[in-house]
Amino acid sequence: MVVLESIVPVLILILFGGALARTRFFGDSFFKDLNRLTYFWGLPSLLVYKVAEIDLRSEAGLGLLYTMLIVIGASIALAYALVFILKVPRESVGAFVQGSYRGNLAFVGFPVVYFALGQEGLDLGMFTSGICILIYNTSSVAILILHSKDQGTGSPLQAIWKHGLSNPLILACCLGFALNLADLEIPVMARRALVAVGQIALPLALIGLGAGLKLDELKGRLSFSIVASLINVAFSPLLGYYVGRSLGLDADSLKVAVIFLACPTAVFSYVLAEMLGNDAVTARNIVILSTLLSIASLVIAIALV
Repeated sequence: MVVLESIVPVLILILFGGALARTRFFGDSFFKDLNRLTYFWGLPSLLVYKVAEIDLRSEAGLGLLYTMLIVIGASIALAYALVFILKVPRESVGAFVQGSYRGNLAFVGFPVVYFALGQEGLDLGMFTSGICILIYNTSSVAILILHSKDQGTGSPLQAIWKHGLSNPLILACCLGFALNLADLEIPVMARRALVAVGQIALPLALIGLGAGLKLDELKGRLSFSIVASLINVAFSPLLGYYVGRSLGLDADSLKVAVIFLACPTAVFSYVLAEMLGNDAVTARNIVILSTLLSIASLVIAIALV
């Protein structure tokens, strides 16, 4: 029953978004604007006040972070090993590797953790998610530049700033960490405004995800996309469980780690692949397939951890 109470609200919101899109209740432009609102304002507002108020010295937070970093590194290493074993085409390497480890923490991880563990669970994951969002963005851009077929992408450092570090989620995390380290409290009126805007982010993220899940856009060879998706939503959470256990994570921290690692590939990875001259079709396939597979992985994660 606990599993159903945790995952069913998530599925309902995703299906609700899909139903709104399929029935044309709103046009495509509405959902694009909805995602922009969530991405540029809703989730950053949530991150600013949450990160500003977390305990940076928490041993549980550090153990959770170490678990995530170890698994991210292992997933990247496995993806590159499989590039050689499976002979992934050169033009698809960047999309394959970044799709194998870049989890959608903001749009999927936060809502699922919130419904599974409540506000305390969400607070627990904020420190780790802030660092991981930074790592996901900068490393993805670097990998895509490294394997870009377009030699006109410009300076790598400029691209990392433009497509990675200037990400509104990263800027929000940096602002939150700065306030935290300076021991500055957010004024009551400003905090209440951030809370109000941040509260709309979690349901809107899931509705937008459902609206954008289009199976008819699956194209090309799917074998590489399936492998990358399985690394992300099957290998990563399974490894995360054992790493977290070995590091002595408490039950809630272990559940947050496994949920975060079972999240599908971030939607923005497809946009980045297209911008930076990589295989956009493979990147899009990974986003769609990993999202579908993550439903099963998240259910299992919540049920077993």
